[in-house]
Amino acid sequence: MSRLTPITKREQVSGDALAAFDAIIESRNSINGPHSMMMYAPEVARCSTALSDALRFGGNLSDHDTELAIITAARHWDCDYVWASHSAAALRAGARPEAVEIIANGGSLEGLTKEEATIVRYGRELMDNHQVSQETFDAALAQFGEANTIVMGALMGYYSFISCTLLGTDMRPAEGSPVLPKRA
Repeated sequence: MSRLTPITKREQVSGDALAAFDAIIESRNSINGPHSMMMYAPEVARCSTALSDALRFGGNLSDHDTELAIITAARHWDCDYVWASHSAAALRAGARPEAVEIIANGGSLEGLTKEEATIVRYGRELMDNHQVSQETFDAALAQFGEANTIVMGALMGYYSFISCTLLGTDMRPAEGSPVLPKRA
């Protein structure tokens, strides 16, 4: 169980928090795990939902590429909750099971397609090294264009933010969900 009681019902909020709650419901039809914790800071929850919508649905990254970027961030943070929902979403979006396994295990990029490797390399460099090499940036730019290179990096940052919220509150995925392998 998480460290805070998940806020998932309208009766749990009042005042200014009602507008944030209603905005999330309008976008998602329900309050999910991350937002159930962020509702303790309603304006953060509302803004987070709007940013998520802009990044995931307002850009031109394919669902496949979006989900690979998200699970790259989930692996970086060892966030089982994000991994549980987005590794399955990556597979539904057409990601190769081998690619998901390579990301899960921090494996070599050699087993990835050129396109997959660009996403994972960008994320690993950005989150592990706190910079992206010119070569990797140029590959992303050639593959995605300017706007979607920015969206890809921002998605990784957004899911870093989500992972920090979930890890800090000890929010766990449902029993039986996919779990990240422990690092060696």
